[in-house]
Amino acid sequence: MKVAVLGLGSIGKRHIMNMISLGVPAEDITGIETRKDRCEETRKRFGVTTFVDDYKKLHKEKFDCVFICTPTSLHIGPALQFAGNGTHLFIEKPLSHNMEGVEELVQVVKRNNVHVLMAYIFRFAPSVRKLKELVDAKAVGRILYFRGEFSEYLPDWHPWEDYRHFYMAKKSMGGGSILDQSHIIDMAHYLFGEVSEVFCYNDKVSDLEVQADDLAEITATFKSGIHGTIHTDMIGRHHKKCLEIKGATGNIEWDFYDYSVKLYHADEKRWETWTFKKDANEMYINEMQHFLDCVKGKATPLIPLEEGIHTMKIILSSERSTQTKKVEKV
Repeated sequence: MKVAVLGLGSIGKRHIMNMISLGVPAEDITGIETRKDRCEETRKRFGVTTFVDDYKKLHKEKFDCVFICTPTSLHIGPALQFAGNGTHLFIEKPLSHNMEGVEELVQVVKRNNVHVLMAYIFRFAPSVRKLKELVDAKAVGRILYFRGEFSEYLPDWHPWEDYRHFYMAKKSMGGGSILDQSHIIDMAHYLFGEVSEVFCYNDKVSDLEVQADDLAEITATFKSGIHGTIHTDMIGRHHKKCLEIKGATGNIEWDFYDYSVKLYHADEKRWETWTFKKDANEMYINEMQHFLDCVKGKATPLIPLEEGIHTMKIILSSERSTQTKKVEKV
C-alpha cells in the first residue's frame, strides 16, 4: 500500500504510528511537511524515510490513500489534487472552514470512485458505539431532549507549544471552537439524524489571545423532531466531553473522560452502567483499521463526504444565526 500523510503534526504522527502497528510498512509512507524538525522526528520515531515539502510536487504520483492532516483551511486544495488521481481520502475534521471548492470535490470524488472518510474520531470510540446502540434500541423511549458539551482550555491542548501560534487560535486558518470542536455536532448527527434548523450564539468571550471564537451555544432542531443543545468552548478549565439524553422512560449519560455510559431506568429507579477500557488511542486504532479496510474495498466509509458536508452546513448556519440573531435553516 502506497500512503501519503500531509501534515506531520501530532495527529499526522499518530496516524503513522497506528498504521504501522496495523502492518503498513514505514517504507510505503511518504510524509509531506514543510517543517524539517517534524520530518526528522518522524524519521527517528517511525522509520519513515521519504519526505516532500509540498504536496503539489506529487501531482503525478499515484497513492492508494492520503491522510490530510493540515490546518482546516488547507484541506480542499490537496483533496482535489489527490482525488483527481483516484487516491482515497482521509480528511481530518472539519471538512473545511467554508464551502469553497466543496461541490467540485464532490464531483471529482464521484467521477474517480474515491472513498472519503471524515475523521470524526468519536464515532469509533467503544463508549459512543454503546451510546448509539442504546439510542437505536429506544432504550429510553421517545427522545425528548439532549445536551452535548465539549469544553477544553486551549492552552492545555498542546502544552509543548505556544497556543497563540497554534492554528486553532486563528479563524482564518480554520481555528476556533465551533469548527475544531465540531466532534459533538457530528455525534449529534450520528445519533439523531440530520438537523433542519439552528439558533446560535458564537463569539469570543475570554481573555485568551486568539483571533477566533472560543464559545458556541447551538440550539438545534432535527428533521426527526428531536430538540437539543450543543455547547463547545475553548475556555473550560475542567475539561468535559459529555452528552445527556432525556427520554420518555429514562435518561442516558455519556462521559468520554470517565469512559462510561449510564442508562437510568425510570420504572425501576435504578442506573445501569457500562465502563470501557481507559485507552484514548483505541478509537484511533479502530478508525485506522476501518479506513484501511475501505481502501482495500472491504468496507464503505462510516463517515462519508456527504456527512462531513452536512456538519459543515450546521456550522455555517450556526455562524449565520449569530449574525442575524434568528433561527437559520440548515
